[in-house]
Amino acid sequence: MDNNLTTIHNNAFSKLANLQDLYLMRCQIQVIETGAFNDLRFLKTMYLEDNNMTSLPSSLFLYMDQCTIWLNCGQLETFPQVHKNLKTLCVTNSQGVTVSGLNARTVLNLANSGFVCNEVPVGLMSRSGYDCTECPAGKNATIPGGHSFDAAFCKDCPAGGWYQDEAGQKSCKKCVNGTFVPPSKHPGTSPGDCIVCPTGTNTDIHAGYRACPCLDGFYRLQRFGKCMACNATSDGLQCKNEYPIVKPGYWWSWSYSNASDMERRFVNFTEELQIRDDSYANISVTFTGNLPSTYICPLPDSCLGGIRDEELCKEGYEGPLCSVCDTQHFSWFNTCQPCPPLWRGVLQLLLIAVLFVLVMFGLFKADRLRTTERHHAATVVDQIASKLKILIGFAQVMAGVLSALAYVPWPPSLLYVGKWLKIVELNAVDMSNPSCFSPRLRMNELEKTVVSIIGQAVLLLCILLYYVLRYCVVSFCWKRFRPDVNDLSLAKRSCLRNSWWILFLCYPSTVAHIMATIPYKDWTCMELCHYDQQRDCPWYLKADLSIECRYDDIGGNKVLFIVCWAMTVYVVCLPLLLFLGLLKRHRSSTPVRHHCSDNDDCLLLRRRGNRVKGDLLNSLEFLDENYRLNFWYWELLEIIRKFLLTCGVKFFGSGSLSGVAIAALIANVFLLLHAQFQPIKRKSEHWLQLLSLLVISLSLMLGTLVALQEATYNDVTSENGYDRKVFSVIILLVNGCFVFYLIGRVCVSAYKSVRKTCFGDGKCRFVTFLIYFFSDDDSSNSDSTNNTNAFEDESELPMLVDDCILSEI
Repeated sequence: MDNNLTTIHNNAFSKLANLQDLYLMRCQIQVIETGAFNDLRFLKTMYLEDNNMTSLPSSLFLYMDQCTIWLNCGQLETFPQVHKNLKTLCVTNSQGVTVSGLNARTVLNLANSGFVCNEVPVGLMSRSGYDCTECPAGKNATIPGGHSFDAAFCKDCPAGGWYQDEAGQKSCKKCVNGTFVPPSKHPGTSPGDCIVCPTGTNTDIHAGYRACPCLDGFYRLQRFGKCMACNATSDGLQCKNEYPIVKPGYWWSWSYSNASDMERRFVNFTEELQIRDDSYANISVTFTGNLPSTYICPLPDSCLGGIRDEELCKEGYEGPLCSVCDTQHFSWFNTCQPCPPLWRGVLQLLLIAVLFVLVMFGLFKADRLRTTERHHAATVVDQIASKLKILIGFAQVMAGVLSALAYVPWPPSLLYVGKWLKIVELNAVDMSNPSCFSPRLRMNELEKTVVSIIGQAVLLLCILLYYVLRYCVVSFCWKRFRPDVNDLSLAKRSCLRNSWWILFLCYPSTVAHIMATIPYKDWTCMELCHYDQQRDCPWYLKADLSIECRYDDIGGNKVLFIVCWAMTVYVVCLPLLLFLGLLKRHRSSTPVRHHCSDNDDCLLLRRRGNRVKGDLLNSLEFLDENYRLNFWYWELLEIIRKFLLTCGVKFFGSGSLSGVAIAALIANVFLLLHAQFQPIKRKSEHWLQLLSLLVISLSLMLGTLVALQEATYNDVTSENGYDRKVFSVIILLVNGCFVFYLIGRVCVSAYKSVRKTCFGDGKCRFVTFLIYFFSDDDSSNSDSTNNTNAFEDESELPMLVDDCILSEI
């Protein structure tokens, strides 16, 4: 049995006359001679199946009696004569035979040849024997490790790249590479049960215990199903060991209704999928749930990727898109920083209080200096205030741009500078980190905005209280000591001026917070669907994804939303009031003509020649003091520039290539406007403002290049390439700004030159002479005659032409 015996000769068993059982299955026998079994008169069973005989001699079984013979009849062309007491059983390769009453020695040989043997009692004396059965097709005889042959059993050939079309086999056959036996045809009993592996699989290798391994970059949700490309379903997925996980920089969540065990089932599926044999659990062969939708994180470094919700976010981050700081961290410049020790936090609060006191003291002190009769001191204070205003505006814009375009991989050094520039926003709530003192003081973005507005109102009330106390003191002193009558007027003007200063300094950050917390879909809110087929997906506030954009939220957010909507009046009305005040101030003032350069102190007399009536209008002097007379409105354009770069870009182009390009376009436009019109009268301040605009423009151009490189590397594009198209158009406009500016300057210069040459006085009137000279109109003879009188000597024409050219140069 199971050998390479090909021929049985005559009288081969002459010395085994008492043999009762003969096992010759699977021996590769091709020829049996006529007298091979003549000496086996007492033989009871003989197994000849699974051999290669095509014919048998007619008298082969003539001398055998009371014997049962097993053989494959279908492959025999001639069949021998059979004695009446001889029993022949025709079997196929896929059928298994059963042998009974075997001893332990025989059973050991059969157990190693694809038989499964069981011990049974034999006879009246209950002597033990064994019944052995061949494993049929589709199965293989398996003996568990560490056990004896009596523990063997017939095991199904596993689904995948395995089948068995013969009986009594110890192992399964392999399907052809690129084919597999599906569970519906399991166990495979013929090569025809092996079908082609589905799409997305590697058909060049053996299927193994699945429907062929997935190709690189593909994943499956069924062990015996098709494989899908990771980038075909979502940009935020990457394939690992044939299952999908979230890329670093992306986020998904299993925390939605009816999905309490969805995450567990998917994790079990991925773990079972890594088993490379047939010991996997059939219950985890298929994942039938919905994969969560993936979203790009606004802060890519905060999202680590993975499967489970608890492993997606970096330490200190939590919530949707890993954008919310936990209780042990505070938010600063779009990052979650660890809370400092208590003593350090208290010291930080004291420093903030001292800073505000110094700022208020400096404002009042500077205002008192400039209201004195000392002209030189007032000039110095105005120049310092103007330069400080430019520096503060630069810091606010840079911090706002870096914050709004946080998805751009800025250089670390620039981000480090931006963290310090954020202090200039003068937002006491962000700088004090109240959540680090107690979890109860933790505030969301809505609460921070409202508290910040209340803080500014309290600061203005303090200034009002100061004026009231000063008024009471002056009134009391007037009755007794008769002090200077202008003291109260100066105090009123100082309070108004400092109030405007506070509103002006806090306006950019306040507007950014207000506009970010107004609940409006597709603008300040974003939809987060937990899976693709979800309906009625929740909307979250972009500025704080822990807040849902719902007006029916009874938990307190409804009132805060209403407050933020109401504060839009402040966003619109403050610039409008400043415009009306500056316009009235401009119309009321009568500048005195002075013959002095732009660097002379006498420029101050342009607006101080005739004082504008009213302390309210005079308090706005810091807004237009450093601008030329015709550009009294330029500070309002600066407010618009700050709004567009800090708020507009954040809400109209956030998270896209076009957002960076729009910011670069806005910066370049304002840079060219400043370079063209030069609205600032003092040269030092003009160059300081020009330098700040140039730095912002170059930084945004750098951000555009870095964002484009990052998007190209990660192959991140919007649907139908719309974002890239918009980006390309805007980049053309950004680069075209300078070209259009130069062309415009050349055209204007050429127009002025031609106009001066053709219609100016003096020597250049020769152009008019040439026009009349080549004219055919008779009526112009008299005029031409008069005009040529000036050029009686034709030798003067070349000199005149040279003089004109030199004058233009």
